[in-house]
Amino acid sequence: MIALIESLGAWSWIILGGILLVVEVMAPGTFFMWLGISAILVGVVSFAINWAWQEQGIAFAVLAIASVALWWRFGRRDRQEVESDQPFLNRR
Repeated sequence: MIALIESLGAWSWIILGGILLVVEVMAPGTFFMWLGISAILVGVVSFAINWAWQEQGIAFAVLAIASVALWWRFGRRDRQEVESDQPFLNRR
């Protein structure tokens, strides 16, 4: 399996990113979107830099964790600050 991934090179990350974005469309929740974007970024950088698959995996992990953490930090704040005239509506 590793030989197949190595033979595809940067395209394996682009394909993985596309698959993750399709999964996001089928099951929305904006979690797989950040993983897909991270995979595509690793694929784009892999076209310019010739690095080992282990380094690519580490770069993907770092980008995925950073993008999800940033989304939780900044993206979710907008939802929580919405003021309403009935603040307890739909809360159990």
